[in-house]
Amino acid sequence: MEEKTPPESQPTKNQDLPKGQIWFDKIFLLLALSILITGLIYNAWGLIELFR
Repeated sequence: MEEKTPPESQPTKNQDLPKGQIWFDKIFLLLALSILITGLIYNAWGLIELFR
């Protein structure tokens, strides 16, 4: 019979996880953030080229 770890030693939902892992687990937030950052950089680049 295999030993199971007691529930106290297992991390709860977000209690013992590092902040970075919590953020990287939210895949749709990362998708939206990447689209937003890409759009901002692309538009800023276009404005710089327009006024140069």
